[in-house]
Amino acid sequence: MKNLPNPAAKEGFIRGNPSGSVLARHSLAILVGGGLLMILVLTQLGENGIVAWFNLSARENQLREEVATQDQENQDLSRRLEALQKDPRALEKIAREDENMRLPEEEVLMVINPKEPDR
Repeated sequence: MKNLPNPAAKEGFIRGNPSGSVLARHSLAILVGGGLLMILVLTQLGENGIVAWFNLSARENQLREEVATQDQENQDLSRRLEALQKDPRALEKIAREDENMRLPEEEVLMVINPKEPDR
C-alpha cells in the first residue's frame, strides 16, 4: 500500500474546538429553551395564569366586604323589625312620619321650604 498523504484536518473539528459562533453551536438548546420560556409566559398570562389569579383574589376580597356589609344591614333591619313588632309607638311613629298617616280626628300640616329666588 502506498502511503497516501493525510488530508488536512479542518481547523477545530479534530482538535475538539467546534467552529462557528455560540449561537450556531447551541442553536437547539436556545430553541428549546426559548420555546419553553414562551409556553411558560403564555400560560401565566392566560385565563388560568397568575394575573387572572390576582384578579380573582381581589374580586373575592371585594365580595367578602360586600357580604359583611349586607350582613350588618340585615342585622340592623332585623332589630328594627323586632322593635316594630314589640313597640306599637315605634310603629305609629313610622306610620305618621314616613307614610303621612293620621288618626281620623287629626289634621296634618306639611311645611314646605320655600325655593330660593332666581338670581
